[in-house]
Amino acid sequence: MLAKTSKSSPARANGPKRSHRHAPEEARREILDSATQFLRKHHFRDMTVGAVMAGTTLSRPAFYQYFTDVHDLIVSLLRDIEAIMHQTANPWISGEGKPIAALRESNRGVVETCVKHGPIIRAIVEAAPRDERLEQAWKSFMERWDDAVEAQIVAQQRDGLIPPLDARRIANALNSLDVNLVIAAFGRHPQDDPKEVLETMHRVWSSTLYGRPPHALTLQKR
Repeated sequence: MLAKTSKSSPARANGPKRSHRHAPEEARREILDSATQFLRKHHFRDMTVGAVMAGTTLSRPAFYQYFTDVHDLIVSLLRDIEAIMHQTANPWISGEGKPIAALRESNRGVVETCVKHGPIIRAIVEAAPRDERLEQAWKSFMERWDDAVEAQIVAQQRDGLIPPLDARRIANALNSLDVNLVIAAFGRHPQDDPKEVLETMHRVWSSTLYGRPPHALTLQKR
């Protein structure tokens, strides 16, 4: 028995270790992390199950224990990003504390999330127009954000903090601007300075929601 064991040990030591003996959440996270790393350098159209699993310690068949295909994988990534972003944006969304200070903390949370996940957002936005499933997933993602922002605008309008305006259109415009901003800044490496992106984002949001309306401005006579 000892002789057989010693002969088989070198064979086990050669090549990458592949195992199904991972905790389910640990294995799922490893696959998601590999997909994230892949999308930092490649387009979604180039993503395959083999390419994703090559970056893990799992066997290729393990992929199908957690996802049906790469579309299902990317939608799962988007759901994870949405959960994190809603948590980090909670101060303003839930109306905590002073509005402008809370808004800044929420903007900071969005920026920090997009520093890490910007490549995923870029990949989805680029692929969505050519892929019905991704297009629907992205549309639903943005609609939920518009709902959350609109609700808080309306609440603060009732409190007299935000002037009368079309809450839905403003929510959609601000969220759309954020998407373009974070994709340009964090969609590929090297990434832009997060502090500068935060300053830009916060200035746009705070001046739009709490600044003086255009009709209150007057031009100086030359």
